[in-house]
Amino acid sequence: MRQQHDQPLRFVTDPTALIAELVLAIEHELSPAVVAEAIASTAKMKSRHRKLAEALSRDPDLLTSGRPEGPVTIQKLIRALQAVGATRVVLPRCAHCGKQHRLPNLDGDQRICAYCQMKQAAAANPCVICGRTAHVASHDHLGRPRCALHPDTGNQDPVDVVCDHAAAVDPGLTRAEVAAAVRATCQMPAHQRQLALALEDNPRLLTGEGARGPHKLILLIEDLLARGARNIVLPACPFCGTDRKLRHGLDGQRACRACYEKFRLLPCSRCGRTKPVATRTVDDQPLCHPCTRADPVNHEPCTGCGRTANIVRRKGDQRLCGRCFRPPTAVCADCGRRRPCYFAQSKAPRCEACSNRLRPPQTCSRCGNERSVKARLPDGGPLCPSCSRVPVTCHICGRSKPLIGRGPNGEALCRVCYDKHPIARRNCVQCGALERLYHHGLCNSCALDRQLTALLGGPDGIVRPDLEPVFQCLHRGDPLSLLYWLREPVPRRLLAALAAEKGPVTHDLLDGLQHPAKAVRHLRAALAADGVLPARDERLAELERWLPRAVARIQDPSERQVVRGFASWHHMRRLRRDAEKRSVTLHQSVVVRREVKAAIQLIVWLRARSTSLATCTQHDIDDWLATDIWVRYLARTFLVWSVRNRHAHHVLIPIPPKDTSMAIIEQDQRWAHVRRLVKGDGIDTATRVAGLLLLLFAQPLSRTSQIRLDQVTRTENRVALKLGSHWTDLPPPLDALVLELVQQRHGYSSLGRSDDHPWLFPGMAGGQPISSRQLMRKLTALGIKARPARNTTLMDLSAELPAVVLSRLLGLHISRAEKWTKEAGSTRADYAAELSRRGTDTHM
Repeated sequence: MRQQHDQPLRFVTDPTALIAELVLAIEHELSPAVVAEAIASTAKMKSRHRKLAEALSRDPDLLTSGRPEGPVTIQKLIRALQAVGATRVVLPRCAHCGKQHRLPNLDGDQRICAYCQMKQAAAANPCVICGRTAHVASHDHLGRPRCALHPDTGNQDPVDVVCDHAAAVDPGLTRAEVAAAVRATCQMPAHQRQLALALEDNPRLLTGEGARGPHKLILLIEDLLARGARNIVLPACPFCGTDRKLRHGLDGQRACRACYEKFRLLPCSRCGRTKPVATRTVDDQPLCHPCTRADPVNHEPCTGCGRTANIVRRKGDQRLCGRCFRPPTAVCADCGRRRPCYFAQSKAPRCEACSNRLRPPQTCSRCGNERSVKARLPDGGPLCPSCSRVPVTCHICGRSKPLIGRGPNGEALCRVCYDKHPIARRNCVQCGALERLYHHGLCNSCALDRQLTALLGGPDGIVRPDLEPVFQCLHRGDPLSLLYWLREPVPRRLLAALAAEKGPVTHDLLDGLQHPAKAVRHLRAALAADGVLPARDERLAELERWLPRAVARIQDPSERQVVRGFASWHHMRRLRRDAEKRSVTLHQSVVVRREVKAAIQLIVWLRARSTSLATCTQHDIDDWLATDIWVRYLARTFLVWSVRNRHAHHVLIPIPPKDTSMAIIEQDQRWAHVRRLVKGDGIDTATRVAGLLLLLFAQPLSRTSQIRLDQVTRTENRVALKLGSHWTDLPPPLDALVLELVQQRHGYSSLGRSDDHPWLFPGMAGGQPISSRQLMRKLTALGIKARPARNTTLMDLSAELPAVVLSRLLGLHISRAEKWTKEAGSTRADYAAELSRRGTDTHM
């Protein structure tokens, strides 16, 4: 409703509390809870509470004076109070007879009982036949009153009159069927007489002109058609001509709801649009339906989330807002998926997504695009979802952003500022915690508990013991991150699939799930980091799952067995042996896949030339190498292994020529990168540290990503990092950046405990470090290419330090370090001479 003054009247904003205060001021012995229950039983609609509160606020003596004034709800309230022990309130007396009867009728401003109203109506309407001022039983076709002794139909039963007219139109209907239809639609004799008189005046009402008759005639025609009538016609709307239900009266005829609403259009006093009137304000101004729902004075506390909002569902004492109410679940008639659906109890339920698709898009008034309508301008112009979010100036940050909320004094707040403001924090309806609620009045933790229970629990809502470790692992992580993860359909289906399985969760169970590998890998990493699953080398396991699918391309079983033997005995045996010491690297995994794929391609290519691995000649191999030279040279390892194991004879792929050129960058460019990382404008700390370790200490990204916290030590004067067998002192400001990374590091995994890990560079998977590929992408975005930068750094360090020092400080193998020193032109004699000169200078 609209406010009359600057502040809304209390009987409009809080009528129930106002009524309770007035009652408690009179009945001191009653408790507030008893009074509240009595008020609630008086009326269910808030509008009636407002009328009652308005009347009592103007004249509280209506509860004790017995005067027959005010709305009828005053009598209901007094009776409810007397039933619970009230002694000071007095029932009003009839203004005519003075008795304490129910007073449903009005005579001016005074309330009267039903008997006095009947006497008053009879005195004003004597019977047109006998002139008696008795009870008016009916009216004739001219609208004149008739008493019960002189009905207008004479001696003939009105039901027989209707049966005669129906039989004349449709002889196929029996009189018993017509009589049953008349009594089913018109239980009261007055309605039966009205129906008979209407047919006497216009017999064509049953053949298409039924819109000119009473409402009961339309119901009778529908009932007769359901009983098999053929010649009786259900009328169309006389105003629009459509075949719709005619349930409204308009200009003496029956009309459909659409036409009836057209004649009730008025300009809304709030938005100015011409729309049907939903309600009126205190000063009798019309309001449309959207403005009525949006008006805060019509909002009530939701029993689900506790916030004051527009109530869309009432059932008993339950009141639910739009966020908390969910339609019943059913199988959508359009998409066939089981979802919350509108019309769930009907034959054609429809989910929200399919309902939205039925709404035709319109041209947005601002951007001109054809999109769905989210809101409208005051003149009725449609707005798309993007244009409906009009930016406003945030009161706190001053930036122009979409309005999300308002402060205590009505100031506009954007999303970021609203989330940080104390006004956004409310008490959780389940645990009582005061924080920014997630949905349905629940905090992040309680909302996560409810969603996990719904996904992992059975039909009874209980999580089986085998899934309890998974539930606890997910619940120990950051609730908000996991809730964001669960918004996607793939994770939800993954957890539902786990709940449908039997037995404990194992690696084999996860391997057998038909779900996207990324989601399964993400969940597996979190469970392994939390100890629910034993740790295993995922790259090795992925190779073992990939090999059977890869070799399935080979049709010949014997050749398929050869390739499988090559992969198992040459590659996988070595990887399994080394996996006890260190995990399979990305480079090793890529090499295995490339060489196995090259072997498969060679087998398939030989089969296409009508030969095989056992019968091919060197000429065939030369033809194989004639095209795609670099890729086809990858089959050399397989061919050498096949000859050694007598699967092939007298064939060989030569070693491809190596590119001896080295990719390097200029020293000026290298130090420019160093200065940029040291300055760090807009670059995160992890990228700065990884880049400086690459440019100053030639650390490959594969090793940088594996640095653990125990490799960093701090003393009073220095910060050291263990890259090789000895500790390396870090120069400033790299030492401060490393310490900052140690203190501020956090995991990016949305599952499990994201901060419980030993890595200096945590990754997206739970308990796993960042991948070298991700570090490479970050540095490449800054223009730093990893391999040329490392080569340049190693060349510079090798020219200054001997091989043994490089090996100990940087973690290089001694043979690799010696190769680099030779490449840089540095020898041990030069280093010894330098040390000798330093000693001489010191003695001098």
